[in-house]
Amino acid sequence: MAKKIQAWAALGPKIELGDTMTEKDIIENMVAATNESKGSLLAVLSELDVQLEAGLKTGRIVHLPNGTYFEPVGKKDGSIEIKVRVSPELTRKVNSEFRGHWINPDNRGKEEADIIAQWNELHPNDPVE
Repeated sequence: MAKKIQAWAALGPKIELGDTMTEKDIIENMVAATNESKGSLLAVLSELDVQLEAGLKTGRIVHLPNGTYFEPVGKKDGSIEIKVRVSPELTRKVNSEFRGHWINPDNRGKEEADIIAQWNELHPNDPVE
């Protein structure tokens, strides 16, 4: 008997990831967009890392001007995880202007029962338990 997770993994909607946008790509794009030098941009990004580290190490939430923020979160084992919340405006723009490709796009918004029924129809010898 199949499990629900198998049905979701096979039939659930998900984004088909494209090629990774590398550090080099980002720097080249920023150089072209700002006319700043590569060295200048790398220095600013390096300093941003330093400032993020300084704030997070002292237990502070760090807000960027664009609305993105970083928050240190204590785990039960005593380690620290960093929660990142991207700018709500960036999230809205990606949602409204997404041009990537979906896998199983027809299953967006479907309920679990619909996905299970679809799995069971496709796999009559291995229905979801």
